Amino acid sequence: MQHQLVESVSSAEPTDDRRSVALWRHPLTAPAAAALAVLVYCGLRLFKEPRFFFWDDTQLGAFGQWYGLGSRILAGELTIMSPGAWQGGNYLAEGQWGLWNPLTWLVALGTHVVPGATAYATAIKIAFLLVLCLGVYLVAREYGATRWWAALAGFSSTVGGQTVFMDAPSWVTGLQNVALFAMSWWALKRHVDRGLSPFPFLGFAYLLVTFGYIFGVIELAMLLIATLVDSVIRRAPVKALRVLILGVFAALLTVFVYLPGILTSPVTSRSGSEIQNDQFLNMDLGDLATSPIVTAVSSVRGYWGDLLPVPLQYVTWLLPLLVIVGRAGWRPLRSIAIPLALLALTVAFIIGPSVIGPLRYPARMMPYVVVAVVIVFAVIASRGWPREVSSRRLWLAVALTAGSGWLAWAAQPDSWWWVAVATALQIVLIVIATRWRRLTSVGAGQVAVPAFLLIASLVALAPQVDRYPSSPLGNFNVPSSVALMRDVAADMDPGIMTVGDVYSLQSNPESYGESLIANLWYLTEKDAASVYTVLPFTTFANALCLDLRGATCPAAFDELFRDSDQPLADDMALNTVVVIKGPGLRSIPDVPTGWSIQEGEYTWTLRRDTPVDSAGGVVRATSGTDVTTIARDDTSVTLRIDAAPTSGGSVVFSRLAWPGYSSTGGRLDSPERGFLLALAVDQSDVGETIVVTFRPPGWTVEVIAASSAALLAIAWTLLYRKVDRSIGRRYRRPA
Repeated sequence: MQHQLVESVSSAEPTDDRRSVALWRHPLTAPAAAALAVLVYCGLRLFKEPRFFFWDDTQLGAFGQWYGLGSRILAGELTIMSPGAWQGGNYLAEGQWGLWNPLTWLVALGTHVVPGATAYATAIKIAFLLVLCLGVYLVAREYGATRWWAALAGFSSTVGGQTVFMDAPSWVTGLQNVALFAMSWWALKRHVDRGLSPFPFLGFAYLLVTFGYIFGVIELAMLLIATLVDSVIRRAPVKALRVLILGVFAALLTVFVYLPGILTSPVTSRSGSEIQNDQFLNMDLGDLATSPIVTAVSSVRGYWGDLLPVPLQYVTWLLPLLVIVGRAGWRPLRSIAIPLALLALTVAFIIGPSVIGPLRYPARMMPYVVVAVVIVFAVIASRGWPREVSSRRLWLAVALTAGSGWLAWAAQPDSWWWVAVATALQIVLIVIATRWRRLTSVGAGQVAVPAFLLIASLVALAPQVDRYPSSPLGNFNVPSSVALMRDVAADMDPGIMTVGDVYSLQSNPESYGESLIANLWYLTEKDAASVYTVLPFTTFANALCLDLRGATCPAAFDELFRDSDQPLADDMALNTVVVIKGPGLRSIPDVPTGWSIQEGEYTWTLRRDTPVDSAGGVVRATSGTDVTTIARDDTSVTLRIDAAPTSGGSVVFSRLAWPGYSSTGGRLDSPERGFLLALAVDQSDVGETIVVTFRPPGWTVEVIAASSAALLAIAWTLLYRKVDRSIGRRYRRPA
């Protein structure tokens, strides 16, 4: 009896094979494997280039911006304007500061905790890659993909060329956008199709829009429109109403976030409305034909010239495998009409004009092509991956891979070796996936095949990692130490500006001990005029030949001090001018009266003997005009007019004349020097208190839009079930 009991118990215990099968089919195994693949890929990238995720605009733009935002949050303020940052200080118009984005706040606060900029930026980028992977996995599952095919899609979405070589290393807002777009898509579909809570979509869409990066918002708009059209075609009024409400919410948020930049653009270099094709960072169908080859480079014009130095157009090596899928996978295409529509619309943008008004660089939309493609692939493969792949279909997949490889070679013949290696490797992996007996057994098409392809993807990408270890954008060799950069300006008075070629600092990394570059000045927590901007104030930039990242021509030094009566350095309330030694600035500049100079190995630093107040206040008034400043902050100045000449006078402020300023008395005058805010007063203003205030242009509309979005979100979250039932009853057909 005891023997029988033991035998019964032992027979009930799962065998090792059963345990293995149970593990592979566990709901969390597939997404965990996809996440692990992302981490392995990131590890390979970091092994080849430890600074892979701390590159170009992350060095010069994002990290300093995060630190500056964190400083303001820790100080208990969330300013929309910083006069001392000059053309970089109009934060709502800049857009990408994420002032209204809680996720950006958390990222910003983290810069004040982690001492290493490289390590912190790397952690943030990998975290968003994992969010992207998870989001695409969830979307694919919503469309019917099995777990392992969805996991393969999730990983594949993170290794597209634009994501790997541009967004992840440099343009972090692009990475944040596509990650939140994937989560928004998942939340949208589960609400529209299954009637689940709209709250996840409201949250993810809010974060997406308030990141301030327009391409993700365009994609979200296209997704909402495609979903609405699909609901109307299917005669599903409840679904149509759901997507319409969510679309209005997203549209109101877009007005709130983007209207300041649109209304500010007339005074900036983004004021153009022309449509043209200078072929800068857009692609053609020939480029996209090489997208299955992991090492394919083509002829996309960019910062590097006419020929791509990296596989920017890479989508996924899995594309040729679509011909292997049987008829079952292709029959219900209507169920994936929305991903297909999104794919078509996005490709139309990418191969279209490279400039559409303020929109530039359509290649930035390539991550959304990758997302749509891998979702479609996962769904089709889940439905129709055959147990046995015919030789005809196998050779067709091989031929398509070889054909893409040939086109990649034709685009840049010098890259033939790496194209040949990658093409051959991909063909071998395709043959293994379709001929290895373990992958052709019963049920393997839903677990073993996609699991193998997930591992094979890492193998296929190995030549790419080896040949193209970093972004084609610049590595400016900035320090990783937050403390080191913070201390650069320890003995500098606020009101700092660099003059000369700041890019020359990268050739001697130790020079960053004397000067910083672009948004890294925010780490000093002192006003600096040389910060990064995507929205240059045209007349100001022209006067100082100032570029986006704070570099100037040598003549900028003379421009600052030319007028002995009222030099521009005084109008800008500068206290420190750092002159970068280099062409045109090889000798010690003439020291202006009231300034002292200190020579370093790479710079001269001019310091005002008697520092002036920071920028934002009154710097001068015309003869016979006397004013007293009562109060001032970043967005307003309160002053009393003590005297004004009969003919009237003018008061000049150390502020750029951004659209959005108003006054309670006098009138705003034509900008002094073409860019300084000025107030015209006359004798009727004498004795009066005038408040000059900045509010973003269209502020009333923006506040109404934000308030309406909030009210709509709350109302819909509370009432959507009741509205659904009401509409359902109205449109329910009688039995």
